[in-house]
Amino acid sequence: MYKCIKLTKKYSLTFNKFRKSAKGMSVYQTGIRNWTADDSYNYSIVLGTFRIIFSIKRRCGECRQPNV
Repeated sequence: MYKCIKLTKKYSLTFNKFRKSAKGMSVYQTGIRNWTADDSYNYSIVLGTFRIIFSIKRRCGECRQPNV
């Protein structure tokens, strides 16, 4: 199950429920994970087979540029 709720244009909250068979995979183990995508900053909390992700959209000017 996957459900995304847009709070505002910049913020969104995503709820995800994994299959019970996926619980053994290391990606789905309980904990806090933070990562930066090309278009957003993401903060995730995983509890068992449930995951909640809080996303903050990034402006295009904030995108990482390669060092020349």
